[in-house]
Amino acid sequence: MDTLLEMGFPKNRAEKALALTGNKGAEAAMEWLLQHSEDPDIDDPLPEGAAEAAAGEGQQPQRVLSEEEKAAKAKELEEKIKLRRKEREEKEKKEAIEKEKRRMESGKQIVDAKRRMEELEMKKIAEERRREKMEDRLARERVKKQIEADKLARRQKFNMDGAAPAASAAAAPAAAAAAPAAQPAETAPKKEYSMTRLQIRLTDGAALTSQFAAKEALAAVRLYVEMNRTDGQGAFTLGTAFPRRVFTAEDYERPLDSLGLVPSAVLIVSKPT
Repeated sequence: MDTLLEMGFPKNRAEKALALTGNKGAEAAMEWLLQHSEDPDIDDPLPEGAAEAAAGEGQQPQRVLSEEEKAAKAKELEEKIKLRRKEREEKEKKEAIEKEKRRMESGKQIVDAKRRMEELEMKKIAEERRREKMEDRLARERVKKQIEADKLARRQKFNMDGAAPAASAAAAPAAAAAAPAAQPAETAPKKEYSMTRLQIRLTDGAALTSQFAAKEALAAVRLYVEMNRTDGQGAFTLGTAFPRRVFTAEDYERPLDSLGLVPSAVLIVSKPT
């Protein structure tokens, strides 16, 4: 016990080391203290009965260390403590590096997942645009064919009227001219769109683009802008540039197709005046 105290160890630690090493001497106790110097419970009280066992150490014959031996032991202990501290610091450094690697890998996976979602969304939008263009082209072709059919029908009717008897020759031109007026060419049925694509220009120059159901109320678009705008908070109005129009409170309850915002349109976000 005295040897450990002279080497600078606290009494409670010296007693604990002697008790837990079976009172095998100062060197064994010193080794135990070196191994457990960083334990969080190093200064906790001894277990019941251990203090009495440690007290008996003073009754056992022990070789008294000289001052040189004590200094050498102290230096050896200090070197071992430095080595253990260095090993612990290196271990903590490696663990921190591994933790940072895992964090970076997790962040990379999140970025990759977001990029894939954006790519899928862009492909979906591109496919929708191609479908809309194809539908518009087919509609124009149907109208063109209908016009050609009407022209052919009028030419055939005119030729038939020209072959009538001479007595009705004077009335034929008037009848031929009245026939087209009486039977106007059939126009292609108006296409019913179920979706509309809106581009919304914010006050800072940025733009939001999204699709909405044609029967959705304009209020749904307003809510979308409030949740996704990047130009700050505050009151705003929606309107169109061509024709110039600012939507009123009643307009927000009307469906998009009734406001002329189908199949696509550009909306302008502006601050209320």
